[in-house]
Amino acid sequence: MNTAVILCGGLGKRLRPITKIIPKPLLKVGEYRLIEILTHYLIKNNFKKIILASKYKSSVFKRQIKNLQKKYPSINFEISIERTKLGTCGPIRLLKNSLPDNFLVINGDIITNIKLNKKFNKFKKEKNLMCVFSKSIKTPFDFGKLIIKKNKIQKVFEKPITENEIIAGIYFLKKKIIEYIPKNEYYGMDQLIKKLIKLKKNPTREKILNEYWVDIGSHKTYNKIKKLNFAKKFKIN
Repeated sequence: MNTAVILCGGLGKRLRPITKIIPKPLLKVGEYRLIEILTHYLIKNNFKKIILASKYKSSVFKRQIKNLQKKYPSINFEISIERTKLGTCGPIRLLKNSLPDNFLVINGDIITNIKLNKKFNKFKKEKNLMCVFSKSIKTPFDFGKLIIKKNKIQKVFEKPITENEIIAGIYFLKKKIIEYIPKNEYYGMDQLIKKLIKLKKNPTREKILNEYWVDIGSHKTYNKIKKLNFAKKFKIN
């Protein structure tokens, strides 16, 4: 059974004061909550078991999962609640008995339309423990950039655009990877990636190109998309 873990335990500090009342995955975008859009997306990509990894305001997610189960009775929903903060990677260890040999982990504040089926099936056949989805992000630099040689200005670039390839908050993992995650310790995906690199078990990368992808991490982004009709865009019913 294809299994997906949605990370819902974060405090959403960058979206305060909104998230003081509503946890980020339950914010509304158009007619639906983020978690509803994400659940629909995962089901559409053939994931039959969905686990919510929660901590902050977990009682709210308990109610939400009942609503999702009513809407999608054929899907197996579970909820995991952290007793202490475990970061983006630590909650996976708590789920050891609920996970198959290969599974997906996705941040609870992402909206995307990436087609996962073929990519996930390919990963299942590979030996590598982890595949990290990435995205190239272009960001304007707020100042003029100088190129200096022997204390003389050679070139000047006025507010140049910088481009960085970032972690997109979507991961394919093999269950064997759990042995590299510390028990009952705050641990991030970035730390896990660094550990695997150090052990020469380098994760592979799946780059997001033209597909839609947005991280609802800031007021600017949320204000930009919260009125969009994702029901129409992703055919949610």
